[in-house]
Amino acid sequence: MTFMKTGEPMATLTRRAALVLASGGVCRGARCTTFLDARVKREYENYVDGAERAMLSRFALQELSWAPGSARKELAAGIESGKPVRWSVVDASVNQRLADWNGTVVHWIGAIQIRGAGMEDLKAVLQDYDRYASIYRPMIYQCRAQPAPSASGNAYDVTFGFQNTYRAASVFPSHYSFLIRARASFSEENSGTDPVLLVRSRADEIRESDSGVPGKDDFLEPYHDHGILWGMNTYWRARKKGPDLYVELEAITLARSVQEFVCKIGILPVPKSMIFGVLTALPSESLDLMLAATKAECERRVSGQAGRRSR
Repeated sequence: MTFMKTGEPMATLTRRAALVLASGGVCRGARCTTFLDARVKREYENYVDGAERAMLSRFALQELSWAPGSARKELAAGIESGKPVRWSVVDASVNQRLADWNGTVVHWIGAIQIRGAGMEDLKAVLQDYDRYASIYRPMIYQCRAQPAPSASGNAYDVTFGFQNTYRAASVFPSHYSFLIRARASFSEENSGTDPVLLVRSRADEIRESDSGVPGKDDFLEPYHDHGILWGMNTYWRARKKGPDLYVELEAITLARSVQEFVCKIGILPVPKSMIFGVLTALPSESLDLMLAATKAECERRVSGQAGRRSR
């Protein structure tokens, strides 16, 4: 088999190779394994610790305080229209340092407004783990949870199956699937004068499927896989906004470095831009889906409650 024609540019060759390899279903061509350097893991944990210390005080400030001033008007309009909004807030200097060790931190914050909902409504949705596969489909395809030992009902040990698909120029579909075990803890604190619901989730184990097929038991060794998701910490925050609820979701993840990425499809190099797209698109698109789906489920339940009361 040959992909090359005389005078054909490299970009065309790569697309041609991608089409041939992807035609059989799940694309495996760009799945080059790598490993996590212990220095990267320490830097990531330090980054997360620093970010956590600043979260509550920042949430006490005005809405969207994490976005640059030039973008807040547009983001605020998005929230008022009922849409999820987001912004990357990663410290670029950290990733410049981690790149030499084959690591990168991806850090996004998103927000949404949930009409007519209270914090108990949001809490009920976020604790309804048995229905996660329905609420957050297709991204979460399975989920189970149990109360964490000695947690007094405020924490859960959660195991869920997570999947996503990335398409570069709608030509090269890359499928990713993970089994994630995490501890989620719920608490209520004060941010200024307003009570705040906080939900912290930290992944204790992430296993990546070699094929990217959801439910297939072909997991690679932890930290020696495709390097798409090595660490994940998420944070829900919510407070009342008149009759509505203002909700933020923050996600900090750890992945391989694009700078160190070297991979080929046969003899053809895979563009670094494709891997960069995967590393940025998966967390940001997941944020959008989680926010939008949570809003829809909360508002559905609130509407149902109002309907029953009116009978």
